[in-house]
Amino acid sequence: MSYNQPPPNPYGQQPPQGGYGQPQPPQQGGYGQPPQAPYGQQQGQPGYGYPQQGQPPHAPYGQVPPQQPGYGYGQPPVPPQGGGSGKRTGIIVGAVVALVAIGAGVFFVTKGGDDDKGGSGSVKNDGKQYKLITPDTVAGTYTKSKDGSGSSDGFDDDDVTLLKGLGVSNPTKVSAGYTSGSELTGKLLQFSGVYGKVADPQKVVDGMFADLKKQASKDSGSDSGKTELIGSPQTVKPAGMDDAVMKCQSTKYTEGTKSFTTPICLWADYSTVGYTLPIDLTVAATGSGDGMPINDAAELTAKVRHDVRVPLN
Repeated sequence: MSYNQPPPNPYGQQPPQGGYGQPQPPQQGGYGQPPQAPYGQQQGQPGYGYPQQGQPPHAPYGQVPPQQPGYGYGQPPVPPQGGGSGKRTGIIVGAVVALVAIGAGVFFVTKGGDDDKGGSGSVKNDGKQYKLITPDTVAGTYTKSKDGSGSSDGFDDDDVTLLKGLGVSNPTKVSAGYTSGSELTGKLLQFSGVYGKVADPQKVVDGMFADLKKQASKDSGSDSGKTELIGSPQTVKPAGMDDAVMKCQSTKYTEGTKSFTTPICLWADYSTVGYTLPIDLTVAATGSGDGMPINDAAELTAKVRHDVRVPLN
């Protein structure tokens, strides 16, 4: 996972001097600017935040610049393109990328251990096997991103090998991004998971959050923001989760004077492991306030699990 790679500047790139595509005058620029190269000599590369010559400037949020490298597993779901998308502050981009990147770490680094609390006896096992799918609609109002955002950023082969260390046999990866409501005031939802055979669901969930804490502690903050955990993971038991272990925890994203919180919920049963990361666009766009409450996030995750988890045979 390329977690150490910083997310895009949430507040947008610095605009280039002059109109895009206009030739620069031959005279010397202002103080601190490099002199213009003689005619026929190759121009130097523009500074960070300026578009390359012959390439369009950075697209507004909702479009992925072609030169932007991927962030590995957990690329955030991108809302449908439409009018007014440029009004949304870029804090959403940085926050979602950072939060999902941290969330990815809980899966492919965690090993579990003898000190993990809980045990398999706390979860009912009906003896059936299930798989995970990505239907067009989950939880009633969330529709899958038409451009496939969030679906191609799952675990790679190395991650699957490490997942086996968690006691998940024959894991198969699944991931998708979903949206609900307006692209300015609605919600984003990242769903990711694996299915196979899980030896001890309680141990997996405890191990995930232990490693999530470790991953978050490495995020000391930068120009692109800081992500941190709030409090401790909370055990939740929404309707329909008697055969699974689920915990949720709030995360906080801060950049400059702006910050907002959003929950992450993780579940494990004897066949599936997954998490949801909901982003409230209204809260994220203003960079102030609390996102979805833990209990609401737990209920949403239970509904998502109900829709994405189907019998294997």
